[in-house]
Amino acid sequence: MSRRHIFHAVCYNLQLIGVKDMYHSKKQWLYPETNPDDVTRLQNELNISAQLATLLVQRGHQDVEAAKAFLYAEEELVFHDPYLFEQMEKVVTRIKQAADDGEMVLIYGDYDVDGVSASSVMWHALTEIGVMAECYIPNRFTEGYGPNKEAFQWAANEGFTLVITVDCGISGIEEATLLKDLGVDLIITDHHEPKETLPDAYAIIHPHIDSGYPYDKLAGAGVALKVAHAVLGRMPEELLDLAVLGTIADLVPLDGENRLLAKKGIAALEASKRPGILALREVCGLGDSVLNEESVGFAFGPRINAAGRLDSAMPALQMLLAEHVEEALELAKQLDKQNKERQDIVKTIAAEAKELVEASMTEDRVLVVASEKWNPGVVGIVASRLVEAYYRPVILLCHDPETGKAKGSGRSIDGFDLFKELSKNEDILPHFGGHPAAAGMTLQSEHVAELRERLNRQAEFIPDDVFVPRVNVDLKLSVNDVSLDLISEIGKLAPFGMGNPSPRVVVADAKLRDIRQIGRDATHLKVQLAGDKRELDGIGFGFGHVVSEISKMAHISVMGSLQVNEWNGMRKPQLMIQDLRVDDFQVFDYRGKKKSMQELKDLPKDQTSFLSFRGTNEDFPLHEGDEPLNRFVVLLDLPDDEEVLAEKLHEGIERIYCAFGQGDSFFERLPSREDFRTYYVHMATCERKNLRENLIRLSKERKWSKNTIQFMHQVFSELEFLVTMEDGLPGVNPEAPKRDLTEAPCYQRRIGRQQLEERFVYASLAELKERLQSLRSNKMQEAYT
Repeated sequence: MSRRHIFHAVCYNLQLIGVKDMYHSKKQWLYPETNPDDVTRLQNELNISAQLATLLVQRGHQDVEAAKAFLYAEEELVFHDPYLFEQMEKVVTRIKQAADDGEMVLIYGDYDVDGVSASSVMWHALTEIGVMAECYIPNRFTEGYGPNKEAFQWAANEGFTLVITVDCGISGIEEATLLKDLGVDLIITDHHEPKETLPDAYAIIHPHIDSGYPYDKLAGAGVALKVAHAVLGRMPEELLDLAVLGTIADLVPLDGENRLLAKKGIAALEASKRPGILALREVCGLGDSVLNEESVGFAFGPRINAAGRLDSAMPALQMLLAEHVEEALELAKQLDKQNKERQDIVKTIAAEAKELVEASMTEDRVLVVASEKWNPGVVGIVASRLVEAYYRPVILLCHDPETGKAKGSGRSIDGFDLFKELSKNEDILPHFGGHPAAAGMTLQSEHVAELRERLNRQAEFIPDDVFVPRVNVDLKLSVNDVSLDLISEIGKLAPFGMGNPSPRVVVADAKLRDIRQIGRDATHLKVQLAGDKRELDGIGFGFGHVVSEISKMAHISVMGSLQVNEWNGMRKPQLMIQDLRVDDFQVFDYRGKKKSMQELKDLPKDQTSFLSFRGTNEDFPLHEGDEPLNRFVVLLDLPDDEEVLAEKLHEGIERIYCAFGQGDSFFERLPSREDFRTYYVHMATCERKNLRENLIRLSKERKWSKNTIQFMHQVFSELEFLVTMEDGLPGVNPEAPKRDLTEAPCYQRRIGRQQLEERFVYASLAELKERLQSLRSNKMQEAYT
């Protein structure tokens, strides 16, 4: 499905739900239905606002007790007993045996935030009970994801008798068999999607495959925390600041036990004196800030991830385990530097990947893009950006010519289970793992093209509407509804993340008080929306281009998230814009703005009609014939009759650019009766041979323009006062009957045009839009009746 097809699908679906926006939103806004009785019950029982009650119902908390538990998780919820895992007692016994016998235990982790934080949680728990534990994180570039035989062979050679994996998959069947043959016990702790065949391990702690455990959405760090809880015989509150890093960064649903972990973890993170956390605060510029889920997702997480994306992830783990601030700060600065490098690399790869897509894959439903030049550590990030740009599942792979293999990551969209679809291709995918929305994989380079073909064939059975970009909107508000109290109420749902997203709101049909570009390169947008009682500022990063596409008289609907803007001691609501649209046709004012003509020339030619009722304009390609006008219409001049203009204003027009009033023909004075008398006397009395010469002299004296002379001549001709003589020059008709000037058709048209010009050219923009809207509405009503 091409971007063109997707665009048309979006427009079609918008028409189905009755939306005809004249600046199109980038996604379809979906409003979930809620039972008003459920909302009222929660509102009354919990003494909360209707908006908060609506959000709770939308998140599946219709029951009062469930809603109360969600709102007040720290008071209402407790961590589940870790021994509900069937094999937890076996795991604890084996770990304590290792402590008693002085065995060497290897914690084998992963190179992302979840893997690093899970490793640190496990290390702290084991060393506290006296285990001689070391951590090992494989190198993404030389070893790849998950367990590998070389590393396990090394562990056995070094004398490790127990290996505990954290967050590195559950598909290493051959590796587990090797370790068993080497006489080393293997405990797997994980949360990724399991396959039908499980590794032959000493024990497995995995919430997806253990039906006895009541919550199956823990991240790798959460699973490690459960093991720590069991090993220590208490919930290790002091490790929550580490466990929350992986829980939030790995995008697991923040409900149930994860919500409790996240809430307590963020509080622990805020109060943490751990050198690694303090160092992260400093390099992220968050020293005095109150930490929240965004601090993890957009500040701490990317820096911890950067190490494993560009090189070894061990510096990130060492930073979290550091005992001294100086050591931690040095490592944090290294991570910060790597993160900046990672950002540059992502930008370059994203541009190259988009070029490849545009060159040959615009019709694909699943984008599979590969290159030898790319860094496999960042392709997951780039894949996410391409999903956002094209709204299709994306897999980015890096060819390694030395090994003949391609390694990479995929990201998907709602309705396309990437893990499930990849599982249908195990014959050419020897190594892969992940979730419905994300996956990592390694395959032979020669099979990349086949994988692309297969996934696209599989995608043909996915309904078309899955590939239409959409977004769920939680609340529809007016400007008057938005207040600091409302934002405070919404904040009770935090922390936000997967399964509990930050509420999206639409501020609908708002008056536009101001709209302008901001930022050093004018790429960002600031708007001021007005209601009857309040005003609301909105900021849209990367939306600066819409300023030229939205009229200042437009009523706009804006979708985004609400936050509090604190500046200079003042606090007020602010909307962070994610999308916007105009629901009515727009009028843009270019009257008399000669310097703005280039802006009109830059309008998309295939969507714009340049309309001249006089049929002449050298600067623009004029619309000709009776074909319907395009979505955008530029009025270069006005007709003599308002009805002629009304005939052109059909329903499909979204924008009208009023560019009339620019030439000398506008506002031209209507000749007076004295002018007409003087001209007539001249024609009647002047010698024929001097007719033209004397007319030039007279026009200068009377300040007549060429148009004025032509007009007076046409009036007299239509009244038959002037006729063409034998010498080819005009002359007075002595037999002409007495008639008034107003009887001439051209004089009537000129009067009509002058009145039309006065109504349209002198009108304010608001009056102009109202008149055009009235003409358009009347004509549409006639068409329907």
